[in-house]
Amino acid sequence: MVRITFSIPDEMKRKLDGRSDVNWPEVFKEGLRKKLETLEQLRARGVL
Repeated sequence: MVRITFSIPDEMKRKLDGRSDVNWPEVFKEGLRKKLETLEQLRARGVL
């Protein structure tokens, strides 16, 4: 598995830290997966 690092605004980080009940890495992975699926579908239709 590969580790990726990215930057977010300080205010967003404070809000994320305030929600310890959420598994943020899983949320981010799911969001990336959905975006990739959308892009693949658009490419398959010739939109991209």
